Amino acid sequence: MSFLKNLKNLFSPINYSTYSNFINFKIKCNKCGEEIEVKLRKTSDISRIYEEDQSKNMSKASFFIRKEVLGNNCNNLIYLTAYFDENFNLISNDVIGGKMLA
Repeated sequence: MSFLKNLKNLFSPINYSTYSNFINFKIKCNKCGEEIEVKLRKTSDISRIYEEDQSKNMSKASFFIRKEVLGNNCNNLIYLTAYFDENFNLISNDVIGGKMLA
């Protein structure tokens, strides 16, 4: 019976309600006011911070992202820098050209 259960789990879709591979943000453009949804993939968009790269200010940060965001309404380029802990909880962020909503 255990073999069939394992086989079923192998071919069943992953339950994304319990585990998500993405981090979602909303950023509001300072120029036009557009709210832009940013979806970051944990496995490829976010980079690990290694000991030699860590500053004393960000000693709790394990991951970071630098991303340029462009909305549909205007050509204002928004620059996002964010730092995360080991569990991908947001520690700090810096947004130039916009502001973080969620």
